[in-house]
Amino acid sequence: MMSDTFFAGVITFLLVLGPLVILHELGHFLVARKFGVKVIEFGFGFPPRVGGLWTGRTEVQVNESTQFDFPEGRAGLKAGKIVTVMTASGEGGALIALLVRAHSGKADEQERIHGGQLIFGKVRETGEGRISLSEMLWSFNLLPLGGFVRMIGEEDPKSDESLASKPKGQRIAVMAAGAAVNFIIPFIIFPMILLLPQDMRVGDVILSNVLPASPAERAGLKPGDKVLKVDGRKIEDIADLQNAVTLKLGSESTWEVQKALPDPFPQPGASNYQYRASSETVKVTPRWKPPRLAIVTNVTDPDTQISLARARLYDLATGLSTSLRVSENVADSAYEISLEDAQRLSSLIQIGDVLKVVPEVKDPRHEIAFTDARKHDSALGLHTYLQQGAVGVIIETVNVKQVRRSLPPWKAVPAGLQSAYDVIVLTKNGIMAMVIGSRNPQFSGPSTVGPIGIGQLTGEVATADAGIIAKVVTLASLAGALSFSLAILNILPIPALDGGRILFVVIEWVRKGKRVSPQREGLVHLIGFVILLMFIALVSVKDILRIVRGDSLF
Repeated sequence: MMSDTFFAGVITFLLVLGPLVILHELGHFLVARKFGVKVIEFGFGFPPRVGGLWTGRTEVQVNESTQFDFPEGRAGLKAGKIVTVMTASGEGGALIALLVRAHSGKADEQERIHGGQLIFGKVRETGEGRISLSEMLWSFNLLPLGGFVRMIGEEDPKSDESLASKPKGQRIAVMAAGAAVNFIIPFIIFPMILLLPQDMRVGDVILSNVLPASPAERAGLKPGDKVLKVDGRKIEDIADLQNAVTLKLGSESTWEVQKALPDPFPQPGASNYQYRASSETVKVTPRWKPPRLAIVTNVTDPDTQISLARARLYDLATGLSTSLRVSENVADSAYEISLEDAQRLSSLIQIGDVLKVVPEVKDPRHEIAFTDARKHDSALGLHTYLQQGAVGVIIETVNVKQVRRSLPPWKAVPAGLQSAYDVIVLTKNGIMAMVIGSRNPQFSGPSTVGPIGIGQLTGEVATADAGIIAKVVTLASLAGALSFSLAILNILPIPALDGGRILFVVIEWVRKGKRVSPQREGLVHLIGFVILLMFIALVSVKDILRIVRGDSLF
């Protein structure tokens, strides 16, 4: 099963992330070409290079002064040969070959990239007094993790065709084009998703509980109330309500609800509530940082503490302790377990071991199942706090039914555009939550994942017990969200990324045209790139450890 998920993860990772990165680079490429910037390579994947296709046509004149550094002399220059040509400018801007030699590798490429007088490319044809070269390489590389565009003079303005020689506005447009493409992609993906017929489970979303001193309680909401709409959005499952709440963090939200009336004599299998025919509107303000109440025996501060008995009205998994120490002589049963009792669970357990209460045991030496822990002492739990959510409600979906839906184009387009905009807001709120240290359950789970984590996620989707259309919709939705994330990440003023390069153009503008030297700018981007690689490596280690533990991202 693990191997199936791994294989599926690799394939789906390439299918989801690959096109997003290639389209990002294509944005740079098209805008660069629009402004006359010389692009010398468009790479699919990252080096080492395994092949490529040469395109373009550059004419170079040869004369009696041109030297041919081949054993056969001029006769050694044939179509298909990769060469480096040292040039000079002639009349009317024509290029005149001074020296033609076999291409010697990276050193020549780097000089050309930074605006030198070298041209390297593949010979298309030779003729009397001229050479025709293909200078643009569409390369295919071994590491299929993205792509890149190499332009002449990204920091050095020596060449008229270099990026650095262009006006500030054009340079910013070239650098921002990739992020702009990633920003646009979701507005195409999400309307297309809504055109597909999808099986979905819908029902009535009711409040099974309302936490004390929460925005929901202050708004007059009670257990059993049915949520019909939030800010005009129809609520048909838990995810609908969660997204609607997360979109309005810190802002007032309008809820349309049907108030519940307890039914003193419910029929067997029927709801415990009856509902008024008309709905009511209430105002609720979701919190960025909902409180976490510590579970204690005696409450001394109601704002930060809650008793175990009351906490279990809202969350049955809470407890006074989440671990047991294995002892020979048990002094406190709520925190200790005898070796005899512990070894009934696993013979591997020894005195001094600490057993963590978990839903399912994966390490018998250091874990105890929740059900076994409760048998030992009812005060044990999975956590020792009651974490409130943004509005302070516990919700469930009742009267669930399976439906198949799709939207016609005239409805799918506006609804899809709204969904794409929602993803922007959700992404922004997720970043804000990390910055302020929010404990909102909506942002629980891994805060960051790297390429390996994305591969795990796509692999789990691909191997899930779901239909083909459901998997396509999930992967397409993930692609849309990732595209927004790529747009935001790349436009941030981080050295080595597009936003970092734009920052140097802004600095140049602030300094009234005085540039930072190409050497210093290149060094800053190099340091930024190394730090970025270190961060990716750190996140990847966390991803690998999560996979080794067998933890899922769902």
